[in-house]
Amino acid sequence: MVAEPVREPVPAREDAAEFSGGPEMTLLEHLKELRYRVMVSGLAVLVGVILCFYFWETILGWMMAPARSRVDDFQVSSFSPTDRVGIIVKIGLYGGLIVASPVVVYQLLAFIVPGLTPRERKILLPGVVGAAAFMLAGMAFAYWVILPASLGFLLSLGSDEIQDVIGIRQYVDFVTRIIFWVGLSFELPMVLAVAAKLGLVRARQLLGFWRYAVILVFVIAAIVTPTPDPLTQTFVAGPLFALYFLGILFAWLVQPKRSPAGGRAG
Repeated sequence: MVAEPVREPVPAREDAAEFSGGPEMTLLEHLKELRYRVMVSGLAVLVGVILCFYFWETILGWMMAPARSRVDDFQVSSFSPTDRVGIIVKIGLYGGLIVASPVVVYQLLAFIVPGLTPRERKILLPGVVGAAAFMLAGMAFAYWVILPASLGFLLSLGSDEIQDVIGIRQYVDFVTRIIFWVGLSFELPMVLAVAAKLGLVRARQLLGFWRYAVILVFVIAAIVTPTPDPLTQTFVAGPLFALYFLGILFAWLVQPKRSPAGGRAG
């Protein structure tokens, strides 16, 4: 009886063992799923737009509240027959996108996540959740802190001989720009964290860059704020600088650890 040679089992590749994506799909099936995701997202946006059209006066009241918290009799004026229609359309479209954004983001993730590796999912999903949380925090900060302070300063600046006559279109543009860009700039910690997770930067590098970050933060604040007054820019730049150091902390927590030899830990 001849003994058969013992064959060592071939170890499976680590990537193949860990990766468990969705089922394989043909190009036509991908296109059908994409069409479904787009239709659901479009329906959500349509419902959101209709709701915001219906409640546009309430939404406009919310937008005027920061100014009225500092000026009791604050009013806006219409300088064109089309101003009212333009504001209603803008409130409906922007508000509808905001209302439908959770559905749109979910449909986008449901389409792309099955094809990602576990490592990519560990970066994408927390990154999306964190970015949404920081953006909401930034929008809330802009609405309850920056807008009342900056409007109170701007509306009280000048002589008693100057009467404020503010157009509704200019006011809505001012409020939406402040809220949107401040909310977007508050995602700085998540941007730094994702960059560190991908190995593009290290926390030590970001800490050594802080002097340049001060200049960059004030440049961003100048771009975000539609007015040249230093008060509004300082209200934006101060939290951004604090968020930069919070991003350094996040980067230190998530960056790939280096081995004692100087390379990355496996």
